[in-house]
Amino acid sequence: MPTPPLKKEKIETARKYITQARLLGFEAGGTPSDVMVSRDAYVTATGKKMPLRTWRAWVTAADKTPPPDEPTDLVQIEPINQEWDSEGRQALVDHMSTRFKRREEIAKQRTWRKVYIKKEGPIGICWLGDPHVDDNGCNWPMLREHCELITATEGMFAATVGDLSNNWIGRLQRLWADQDTSKESARALVKWLMHDAGLPWLIVLLGNHDAWDPELVRSMCETNKIWLEDWQARFELHFPGGRTSRIHASHNFKGHSMWNTLHGHQKAAHMSSEAHLYIAGHTHNWALHQEESASRGFVYWLARCRGYKFIDDFADKLGHFSQAEGASIVSVFNPEAKTESAFLQCFSDVEVGADYLTWLRTKRK
Repeated sequence: MPTPPLKKEKIETARKYITQARLLGFEAGGTPSDVMVSRDAYVTATGKKMPLRTWRAWVTAADKTPPPDEPTDLVQIEPINQEWDSEGRQALVDHMSTRFKRREEIAKQRTWRKVYIKKEGPIGICWLGDPHVDDNGCNWPMLREHCELITATEGMFAATVGDLSNNWIGRLQRLWADQDTSKESARALVKWLMHDAGLPWLIVLLGNHDAWDPELVRSMCETNKIWLEDWQARFELHFPGGRTSRIHASHNFKGHSMWNTLHGHQKAAHMSSEAHLYIAGHTHNWALHQEESASRGFVYWLARCRGYKFIDDFADKLGHFSQAEGASIVSVFNPEAKTESAFLQCFSDVEVGADYLTWLRTKRK
């Protein structure tokens, strides 16, 4: 008489325990085998006796019987067709093309942006070197004096090459503990410089410290309608009489030489578009140089602002000496000058630069 088939309950019971054993890595023929481990698990769980021979028959039946179909999803979500059809792809291409043309036009305008000077006669730009207003080493008496000179001098504009504050982020946030000012105090000092000081701003550049978290500087520039550029700007001054002057301002120029502190500037002057002034900051030292390029036919200045961080523990550890002059550079433009060399003059002393501008404006009256 043939052996009757096992009941469904016994097959499912065997399938449950043998599956667990195999998931744990036990196999047929192993020591112990998957059948032995699953039988022992069954006996432990139920408290019932189970001969190994009988259990093996249950497992064999379970292996030969396909498992019942069970629903794998408890809910059914309507699929969304995210594929682009031909019409949609064409619309996307048209949009990308239009957007590129707009961005290309903006990039061209930014390359040598035109700045129209409405004031007659000579003008000056005081380029504030890296202020680092919240640093313990910031020379606030000098910075305040220079701000007062700028606002008191007719025809003088303000600009900065960046790094208005330390703006510590990431792993450098630990340095907040090494300075007296908090993050909130730092923001207040930046707001004073950009708004309360009453400076007639021409342009603000974002330095590396500003770019770490530019939200404050960006919002201040938007609120006070100050021209802001990231790292560098190339622009062209247009004076009422028709004379023009090109300025390439950057937080720093690429290139370094231990023998020439203006190496990056000179490289830009010879390898990029010509300008009357190449000015930067960043390295906390200052230098000035005027030269005429006979081959290219233009007279130009190279300038670097020292900035206002006069006490610098990090520089001391590296063995760098601290300069005492050139925190800011004043560039004075005289559109009525007869020669190119007299058209632009630069000064490392803000008061002397302001006096020269005042003298030029007084002389023409």
